Amino acid sequence: MTIDSAALIAEAPDAVRDLATACVASVRSTLSFDLDFTPDTLAVLDHYAKEVVNEEEGAILQLVAPMCGAYFGEVVRRELGAARWHAPSDAYRLWRLELETSFLHFNPLGIALEVIQGEDAPGWYAHLQFLDDDQSLVASTTKNLGAVRAEDYYRFTVRQEVVQGVASNLAEKPRRPGQPLFFGPEVYAAAAEQSQEA
Repeated sequence: MTIDSAALIAEAPDAVRDLATACVASVRSTLSFDLDFTPDTLAVLDHYAKEVVNEEEGAILQLVAPMCGAYFGEVVRRELGAARWHAPSDAYRLWRLELETSFLHFNPLGIALEVIQGEDAPGWYAHLQFLDDDQSLVASTTKNLGAVRAEDYYRFTVRQEVVQGVASNLAEKPRRPGQPLFFGPEVYAAAAEQSQEA
């Protein structure tokens, strides 16, 4: 079966679409496997990411991590539904996937860099960002997912499970009076500005 990846990711910004399409093509060329933007394909992406570990550092930062991150982000965005990309051109460190119905964001390209390198990538905002009020909910969600070995933490499959679990629990959380029902781009932009000033 041939996958029309361009049709699948029509709602993504052009830069995301181009990188995710390049990821599909690269995985097809390297592993003879067609990625179809479903969570089941993240195990293949994990395998592909380990295949490129021996590449030059520059290639990982400039091409492989952005491609894998765009693909991973698209898989997550489609699963979550109400999420959108913030993707300023050529500022990969500042990219993020933002949920609309709960305040939760992260940089899928940062996650890809961490998966490929097998270690944290400071300054890439790969970790989930959420409201202080949601700290205990997020902690209990991750605890309920079970213990994760260090090497498994740096896998797309595990990161997707964590994001999905946290997003689901945030969506089910009762709203406080006055809490917004929708978190638009301006809310995330203000939060990003505050965190950069801190």
